[in-house]
Amino acid sequence: MNQSTSKLNVVDSCCSDAQCCSPKSTGRRGFIKATGLSAAMLLAGRSGVMAGPFSDSELDHPIPADKKLSKQWIESLYARGNPMTATGDDLKYIGMPINGICTGQVYLGGDGRLWRWNLDGARDFKKETPKGPRFLEPDVAASPMSQGFALQVHGVGSEKTHTLDEHGFADVTFTNHFPMATVDYVDPDCPVSVKLEACTPFIPLNRDDSSYPVIVMRYTITNTSDSEQEVVIAGWIENFSNRKSGIKAKGKKHCVYRELEGISTVECFANLDNAKLKRSADYGNIALGLLGDDRPTIVDIDRGQPGADGIFDTRSNEVEHRQVSTRDFDQRGFAAMGKTLSIGPGESETVTFTLSWRFPNVEYSRVFGKKTSLGINHYATQFPTAADAARTVAAKQEELLGATQMWTDTWYDSTLPYWFLERTFVTLNCVQTHTGQRLAKGQEPEHYNFDEGVKCCPGNCTHVWHYAQGLSRIFPQIERENRDQVEYGLGFDSKTGSIRFRYTDPKFGDAIDGNCGTILRVLRESQMSDDHAFLHRLWDRTRLSMDHVIAKWDPDEDGLLEGSQHNTLDEPWFGQVHWLINLYHAALKASAVMARQMNEPNVARRYEAIVAKGVPGMVDLLWNDDFGYFIHKPGPGKDEGHGSTNGCHIDQILGDSWLWNLGIEGVLPKDKVRQTLESLWKYNFAPDVGLFREKMTDGRWYAAAGNAGLIMCSFPYGKVEPKSGKKSYAGYLNECMTGFEWQVAAHMIWEGMVEKGLAIGKAIYDRYLPQDRNPYNEVECSDHYSRAMASYGAYLAICGYRYDGPQQRLAFAPRLTPNRFRAAFTTATGWGSFSQTAGDGKQAASIDLRYGTLDLKELSLDRVEGVAPNQVNVVVDAGPISTTFQQVKDRYVIQFDSRVRLNAGQKMEIQMT
Repeated sequence: MNQSTSKLNVVDSCCSDAQCCSPKSTGRRGFIKATGLSAAMLLAGRSGVMAGPFSDSELDHPIPADKKLSKQWIESLYARGNPMTATGDDLKYIGMPINGICTGQVYLGGDGRLWRWNLDGARDFKKETPKGPRFLEPDVAASPMSQGFALQVHGVGSEKTHTLDEHGFADVTFTNHFPMATVDYVDPDCPVSVKLEACTPFIPLNRDDSSYPVIVMRYTITNTSDSEQEVVIAGWIENFSNRKSGIKAKGKKHCVYRELEGISTVECFANLDNAKLKRSADYGNIALGLLGDDRPTIVDIDRGQPGADGIFDTRSNEVEHRQVSTRDFDQRGFAAMGKTLSIGPGESETVTFTLSWRFPNVEYSRVFGKKTSLGINHYATQFPTAADAARTVAAKQEELLGATQMWTDTWYDSTLPYWFLERTFVTLNCVQTHTGQRLAKGQEPEHYNFDEGVKCCPGNCTHVWHYAQGLSRIFPQIERENRDQVEYGLGFDSKTGSIRFRYTDPKFGDAIDGNCGTILRVLRESQMSDDHAFLHRLWDRTRLSMDHVIAKWDPDEDGLLEGSQHNTLDEPWFGQVHWLINLYHAALKASAVMARQMNEPNVARRYEAIVAKGVPGMVDLLWNDDFGYFIHKPGPGKDEGHGSTNGCHIDQILGDSWLWNLGIEGVLPKDKVRQTLESLWKYNFAPDVGLFREKMTDGRWYAAAGNAGLIMCSFPYGKVEPKSGKKSYAGYLNECMTGFEWQVAAHMIWEGMVEKGLAIGKAIYDRYLPQDRNPYNEVECSDHYSRAMASYGAYLAICGYRYDGPQQRLAFAPRLTPNRFRAAFTTATGWGSFSQTAGDGKQAASIDLRYGTLDLKELSLDRVEGVAPNQVNVVVDAGPISTTFQQVKDRYVIQFDSRVRLNAGQKMEIQMT
């Protein structure tokens, strides 16, 4: 399927300089009306003018039907562009999670400092969430301990200390390459420039090697002068064990220096008289490492002051291996380590540091409120000390850092726009924050405990997490374990098939969207496996849960729902709810597929029969041809009147959207799907959310005045005021929440409405520009919200990616520039780069496997317009592969006569003529 020919209405920018659109002292709406500009035009700032101009009458409608998107902004949707960079004041909000999966929460700041440093899991921010301050008032860099890096240059007429941050260098530039980043330092008063390359090992499909409590900071120093320079670079850490729990504690602080194979370390720890304090979440060790076999020039394990002052006073290392320093616990303690370099004119030298930690205990929530539980971090069971974690990474650094760099290069070496690649991938960082913990075996089996967001809403919430598409494709092992151990383990009622939507708290029952979404996830996780072993293990429980949904909400099996239907909008809806019915049908379709794979055709036929009844029933009952979308018909009871009623609801065809991720045909009529998506664009996409919120005041703020966004629910034909339900929950309908927005953007792209899908995604990107807030933190109810990983679904859609590991089938159908396309892909056992070209009647493609293995029996490619091949030639490493070739509608299906296995470094090339 090629890019839709349907284009958005565009207008030329009202001015060539953003300054001319800046408001003066006039009132906001008064100025808008006086100038005829939209608020989006006023407040788009450095991102460029987005929309307008609008007339007075158009401004009276909070969501204009004609978006009047500017030509400049439309062009930005498609432009390849450049990686996100930031300098100056735009650095202050940047916080890129840079620790391993479920090992705490440490940020790389815009100027290269490490901040946040939440290793204990305790809430470390005071602002609460009801009105959205986590979005409107973003945090700036702050740290609970003193830690940093600095260098001193000794050359002709120069001996000055420069901290490696915005205070030490005049010109600092941050560049995104998530999961990596670079920070460049230049100063006219410094004869050297510095490039920091920072990361933690992050290797798709390799969960364990992506879960180290280790940060790697690689500094490359270049002599930009015409004379030789002696440079000393050093880092320091603070002993901050028990910094909160041990305020009045008695004991000692220690630091030990060790020379290990390939790395030297200084590690800070504490010995406390009160043994109970060792069970505190803030009890732990932290280590600074210097890679290499040479002894460091500077080692200071008895440092009593923070910062860089005095750190270069002694440039000799007389500390012995395993030497330990001791000071009273009530004194601050620090350690430092560094190296001296001689760098000739124009030459460069690289020094690599590590930061590592071992905090064995972690606070996490099992219930709502301030009460927390104490668990054991899984990573702490793998390493006896922080230094041992660093030593493990040092011993495998070529493998670990090489694979991390290779993935980063593969992801960004694409024909897709940088903004799109960044925004659809950075949401994966939520698993590098206290959104999640990997808990070691204790009273419960080892498992992943995930909140909805950082310190927000516990229990691996099924009705939130099922929106997330990214984790299953990048680290599928985590999602398989969660299905087995959590939803169908700790949260499962094996007698009834009910799945608690919060596994940690028995008072929570099941939610219909959470149950159905979990069933869909079982098939997804099976497809991201290399055989059917996972599905064999889960199928009896999955079938029982599907039967439970039928028995509880559709007892007459007519494909429609009844009763109290609790869902992700936090209260039960009643009556006939479009999006819940559609999601139910999708779960039935997925269950039928799994039933056939498990050789239970009668079960499959039962599920398919319910869908066959339910789909026309839903269309007849809930489709409003005058409105152009599906509506919700609430129940008749006095407490059943709330919901989206006659509004245009963002999730109304969520089930069909979900099925695209599984390679299953949607259930609704295509014309209704298309019209619904067009209505969501027309009625819900606001070029300026502020204008909408002036009239619809309830709800939290996840898009500010001047931001564009897709509103949860609009009421273009008049709002039916809810007769029941909580006002705060009704306010959700007025919000912009990125996970929901990404779901619709992905669906639009799948259905060929590429430009509108991209526009929704780009609006989110613009909301998270570093000048305004942390671009690595999509907020909904809390930081790093898991639902935002729906963004990866838009990436799958743009690639037209479909995959079934047990069936050994892979397919691509690029929606954007299919005649010149290149993008990364993952499978159950390997990842690499897919590319496609077309022209002169020919269509060619290649699969370049960079990591792991890939077994294939079938490869499908969608036809590119203007190409009509009738034969195919497939080679691997110049060796021909025997195939069968057929065209099925607009898709070319290539079946291999025998299974083909690609190993890392091999490339499959396909020529169709």
